[in-house]
Amino acid sequence: MNKEVAVVLVTFNRLELLKKSINSVLSQTTPVKKIFIINNHSTDGTENYLKGYQNDNRFKVINLKENLGGAGGFSAGLKAAYGDGPYDYYWIMDDDTLPEPDALKNLLKVELPAGVLASNVLWCDTTDEAIMNVPELAYDWMNGSLDNVIKIDSSSFVSMLVSNEAIELCGFPIKEFFIWGDDKEYSSRITKKLNGYFVPESIVRHQTKSNSTVDIINEPNKGRINRYFYAERNGLYIAKRDGLKTTIKNELSFLSLIIKICIRKSNFKLKKLKTIIKGHFAGWFFKPKVEQVTQKEKLND
Repeated sequence: MNKEVAVVLVTFNRLELLKKSINSVLSQTTPVKKIFIINNHSTDGTENYLKGYQNDNRFKVINLKENLGGAGGFSAGLKAAYGDGPYDYYWIMDDDTLPEPDALKNLLKVELPAGVLASNVLWCDTTDEAIMNVPELAYDWMNGSLDNVIKIDSSSFVSMLVSNEAIELCGFPIKEFFIWGDDKEYSSRITKKLNGYFVPESIVRHQTKSNSTVDIINEPNKGRINRYFYAERNGLYIAKRDGLKTTIKNELSFLSLIIKICIRKSNFKLKKLKTIIKGHFAGWFFKPKVEQVTQKEKLND
């Protein structure tokens, strides 16, 4: 039985990469049913370019009136795709994701029941893993090492296949996260109820300028430091959700980060300290609503 797959692709001011990503999706050996492109209020001509897809029934373009970040974009996209469907699966990706031609085919080859399937994300045209997009293995990951897949607890929105059952059980991504941690929160929320697996044969290429992780200590760009507010706030939210032990571990990591910023050689130390302290304080009071599928929406399936 063929599975119907809707793509949810979020873009912001990366038109040339978006074009390549769309072409990569259209070049899949297993065709997708529909592509939902969420334009996060881009100012680089993206909206004008996407007008070319208005009469193509393979596409649904949603131009947001403001930049809601990756989290807001993926939330809006999944809600739109679910409302249009339901589809069997929703393939979530960024505009700098370039799937290899068999990426979707290899995801769909997995026969184990799963709420989340994660691709093997490589950096650009290398054989190196994309450091920011490595899935987090489950504590019992050996139990999932079947059919050439590995059991995971969380994964990245760079290429994540989410089942319709997962959406109906677990709802949508938290749009208030804005950036960073939204994919970990959402995928781990799903794997608490359904299994998640890493699929090594499903290869996608993440077109980032450098293969590095979130690292405020070595962040050289003063204009990017404010983004770490979300990393700190969202990380604390996830830790609190996961219980006292995880929260204590997060607190120790936060204190360690403060010490490292203070003692290591780094630019803009004061701004970095203010940013993470502000984010951490906000995290204690951050209580966003997790949007669930309504019973009415389910009845319309």
